[in-house]
Amino acid sequence: MLTNKQIKLINSLHSKKGRLENELFLVEGEKGIQEVLDSSYEVEFLVINVDFQHLFSATSVPTFFLSKDEITKLSTLTINQYGLAVVRSKSSNEITPLDDVVLILDGVRDPGNLGTIIRICDWYGIKQIVCSNDSTEFYNPKVISATMGSFKRVECMYVDLQDFLLSNPSHSIIGADLAGENLHHYQFPQKVFIVMGSESHGIRPEVSKLIQQRITIPRFGEAESLNVAISTGIILDHFRRS
Repeated sequence: MLTNKQIKLINSLHSKKGRLENELFLVEGEKGIQEVLDSSYEVEFLVINVDFQHLFSATSVPTFFLSKDEITKLSTLTINQYGLAVVRSKSSNEITPLDDVVLILDGVRDPGNLGTIIRICDWYGIKQIVCSNDSTEFYNPKVISATMGSFKRVECMYVDLQDFLLSNPSHSIIGADLAGENLHHYQFPQKVFIVMGSESHGIRPEVSKLIQQRITIPRFGEAESLNVAISTGIILDHFRRS
């Protein structure tokens, strides 16, 4: 049976402050739990719907079985019919060595967008994302849920982007920009940082001035803009084609 201390811990992980102080985060739902159990992440304990007790008889992770309603009360999700995992977070201070292709996110603050971008990167085999310090937190439960388990295969680092880009001159820096070169005609460099800005503000000026080439997704209709996650998917698809 869960103790009051464990319940308090789970509730604290709903906030960024609690996640940072405890160095823990929540993984919720069947897909995420299955993925994290088959990863290098350290799972502290599980809270699982009692109806699925038979699926966890062989697990070595401490597991507590509760009703669906009890789990939903502990969850950040509106409805959670499966369970949640309390997981030890990893440091996001450094990614080394850098891959030839790294996605750069400047001020992407919507958790759903970041989670979807992580999932898209996993689909296209991009393993590293570098975020500005004001981008949304990797371990936000909404981010983790939106990745559908891809968080375990994609590294994410938070930095001052201007310093980071200046410190890594071996990579070309390209940025998504409405005034850029038509993506359909663009040939990507072998070693490249692909910079995506926020949907509201785009790429901030201090980062924009470091961009060496600009690309745009050609528009055929009347929409003013594309969602940053959709844009990332289109750009990465063309990158893989080239």
